[in-house]
Amino acid sequence: MLQNLRNFQFLTFFKRAIFGLGVMFSSHQLCMAEVYQPSNNQVVANWDINQSLKNAQVSLENVEWHLRQSQYVGLSNLHLRQASNMLSKLSEADKNKPEYWYYSARILEHQHQFSDALIALEKAIEQDQKFISAWLMKSNVHLLMGQNSYAKSSCLQLVGVANVDIALACLLQTALGLEKTLEAYEKFKPVVERLQHDFENIDASNLWLVQLAADMATQLSLVQESAKWMNTYPLEKTPISYMSQWADTQIALGKYEVVLRYLGQIVQQSGYQDDALLMRLAMAEVALENKGLNLETKSEKWQIAAKSRVTLRLQRNDSYHAADLSRYFLYIEPNYKQALYWAQQNITQSQSHEDHALLTAAKAMAKEG
Repeated sequence: MLQNLRNFQFLTFFKRAIFGLGVMFSSHQLCMAEVYQPSNNQVVANWDINQSLKNAQVSLENVEWHLRQSQYVGLSNLHLRQASNMLSKLSEADKNKPEYWYYSARILEHQHQFSDALIALEKAIEQDQKFISAWLMKSNVHLLMGQNSYAKSSCLQLVGVANVDIALACLLQTALGLEKTLEAYEKFKPVVERLQHDFENIDASNLWLVQLAADMATQLSLVQESAKWMNTYPLEKTPISYMSQWADTQIALGKYEVVLRYLGQIVQQSGYQDDALLMRLAMAEVALENKGLNLETKSEKWQIAAKSRVTLRLQRNDSYHAADLSRYFLYIEPNYKQALYWAQQNITQSQSHEDHALLTAAKAMAKEG
């Protein structure tokens, strides 16, 4: 079982999915899908939290299970805590397995301890040179550290080992500059256009490919194309990272009510409301107000919830949420000093193109005063 997991897990390579997700590769066929919209009365977020009770036994398999569950709305803190606690209780024999170091790296990455995560990944790879997930994650960590050449070197280790689409995607995401990104995007589009998916059983490797295509399109200011990719899957069945990215494309297109209707319904039903999603919902509320489109049924519930969360983060001087704090002071409660401060704090931790875009926006706001 662990040997199979070792060779077939991987994670989502986006700052918005800093922790990533472990999945099983299953389908290599790819195509596009129709936009999915839930009905008004449909329950759109219904993950079985009680299932965690069945996975209380300390084992590497259960650590992996909790890490998977942590990617979904309302479950992140619960399952991350359980995964971390379980890792600390594993036997010495388990601690000598590559999976132990890989799972440790995933938690360290989530905590923005990138250097330590790389050390753990090296230990995993030392024990299994063909550990696909570890090589993918190593590339991602290097990207977040602004080390593109090292990220590309990690991807090259996948050639002849991983599925050709995955190896290609890993290499293409290391492209720097608009010209190279455009070239990479044109090479990558045929891969994503072949995507096939099952609404009842989404292939998470395909989720990553779709998100990467949308991410490239965003870098190239092709917002309509980015939105097309992000409308591939039913929103309520996707992880937090996918929902955040979907919301960003809808907001960029001015579809604020769509964000509030569909994402709001999902977040409203979740036990714990994740910071990233709260910010997008509050941004949509503010944007509607600024356009005078929210006057008759004015609602500020997401702004109130976001402010409450930000107050807590500020009290804790929570640099882990620096990106969300900067986003809050950029788009929800404008304050150029705070926006710039937190954008600068964020860039010291992570250097994805999204982080640089946030810093650029904060600098522009500060220049305007």
